[in-house]
Amino acid sequence: MDNVEEKQERVREFWNDKPCGSDMSSHDPSEKLYYDEIEEERYHYQYHIPKILDWLQWNKKNVLEIGTGVGTDARQIIARGGNYIGINVDRGSVDATRRALDVFGLTGMVEQSSATDIFLEDESVDIVYSFGVLHHIPDVGRAISDIQRVLKPGGELLIMLYNRNSINYQIEIRFLRKLALRMLSLPGVIPFFGLLGFPREKLERHADIYHKYGKLSRQEWLNRNTDGPDNPYSQVYGKEEAEALLGSAFRILRNEVYYFEPRHWGLIGHLLPAWLINYLGERWGWHRMVYAIKQG
Repeated sequence: MDNVEEKQERVREFWNDKPCGSDMSSHDPSEKLYYDEIEEERYHYQYHIPKILDWLQWNKKNVLEIGTGVGTDARQIIARGGNYIGINVDRGSVDATRRALDVFGLTGMVEQSSATDIFLEDESVDIVYSFGVLHHIPDVGRAISDIQRVLKPGGELLIMLYNRNSINYQIEIRFLRKLALRMLSLPGVIPFFGLLGFPREKLERHADIYHKYGKLSRQEWLNRNTDGPDNPYSQVYGKEEAEALLGSAFRILRNEVYYFEPRHWGLIGHLLPAWLINYLGERWGWHRMVYAIKQG
């Protein structure tokens, strides 16, 4: 079994090869159109993100983003007046975000640094923002401790964690995908699922893994069913688990869920009305948004 350092290295390698969001555009990464297309795709389906960013006042605040992807949310934060610093455990995401800021002529610092050993000084940051990153950190408790260290007293923390009590986890991952996996070896099933709108490449990769390893442990199954079949590590958090993660160092002001992903349901998902997608997201969504203040 991998130890924490080995798990973290696998996480670094995975995101280095494929920074989050980098597969949402076929344009050249040196072009503005590349980032515009990724932004449009991201906020079309995850339209709650800009609204949640409006929970905070960013202007003239020292902001640390942990896990920047290709800099999509970074540009939102800078546009709102934040003094931006971004860190990634992998070099690929650092380079992608630096390139994005350069393309748009924006000012910000982006460095390679682990969230478990942030290079910043104690109590130097007003806001820490991290969307969909902490649940990929094997030693997440150490990351929370370092976030607490760099935040000023009364500093704000805004994070997204995968929600344990979601349709995505309780129905899709724990039940439907396991059922589908047993069908993938049958002749014609993968092309049939492809016609229904499911990504054929991912289905083929899941089938390859199943044939190679057989039944996976609960943790390994979760890993491989969050950010692609080769994702090395993930966790999910219910309301109480998110509160326990932050502990007594933070006072939680909001702990809410958003985002039902219709594309996971193929043609059925495309037929769902917008009001129903929004309703499902706000009750059993995949994204648990936690907004907290550092105590003291």
